[in-house]
This record gives sequence, C-alpha cells and structure tokens, in this order.
Amino acid sequence: MEIIQTQDYELVAKLNKNVQDVHVELFPEYFTPYNYEPIRHFYKEIMKDPNQKFLLVIEDSSPIGYVWMTLRDSAETPFKKASKSLYIHQISIEKNSSNNGAGSQVLEYIEQLGKQLGVTKIELDYWIDNTIARNFYKKAGFLINREVVYKELI
Repeated sequence: MEIIQTQDYELVAKLNKNVQDVHVELFPEYFTPYNYEPIRHFYKEIMKDPNQKFLLVIEDSSPIGYVWMTLRDSAETPFKKASKSLYIHQISIEKNSSNNGAGSQVLEYIEQLGKQLGVTKIELDYWIDNTIARNFYKKAGFLINREVVYKELI
C-alpha cells in the first residue's frame, strides 16, 4: 500500500462516493445523496487552501481511498492556549480494503505527517451511532474529550 499527498480533486470527488453513501445511509436527515459535480467543485476550491491536506491511498496501483484534513494553527486567546493540530474531516477506504489494516496504516502516516508539520494533536469527530468509526478510533488510541449535544426544535 502507498499513501501520497494529492491535489487531484477529481479523483478525490470520485472516491468520496463511498463515504458519502455511508453518511446518507446512516444519517439521511443530515446528508445529501452523492452528486459528483458539486463535490468535484467543492474539492477543487478547497484544495486551493494550503492548510487543507489530502492523501490518496493506493493499493496495487489503484486508488482505494483518501483522507481530507485541515492543518489548524490557533493563536493564543484570553481563553485558550495556542495550539497546532491536524483535524481529520474524512477518511474513506473502499469496503473491500477496510479490514486489511489500511486504515491503521493511514493513521500511522497521518501521525508521521503531523510530527513533520509540528502538530501536537490529531483531532476528528464522528457520529455517535457510527460504531465502526468509534471502535476503530478507540482501538487506534483516540480519546474522547468533548461531547456535542443538540435539541430538536420542531
């Protein structure tokens, strides 16, 4: 398996179908069905920001997934200390490759990249009902430090 940084927004948009379909299946009240063209445009624009980092996961010369993350460099405020982190928005690995250690290898790569970038934390969030993600990140050593709550107003 090979992991490389990429700016290929068209390929990332195609690979996004997997993660978008999972989101729509689990949370149809929040997510829209996969639609290549607006997703392609979104990635094209966001990749212009040097703080947006994209990785391509390749197996046997074929792309099997991607990672989208943001380098966050927060200045100190009267309320919080300065911090530098990588925030993972999406990790998507094809289902056929997801149980062979690809995700763990991707996280190891992200940790090494984070060290190179001088970050002190890797952060992410996932939907509480996404037990696959919760178990994967727990096994990888991620800790829960915040909970987000909501109240429906109907």
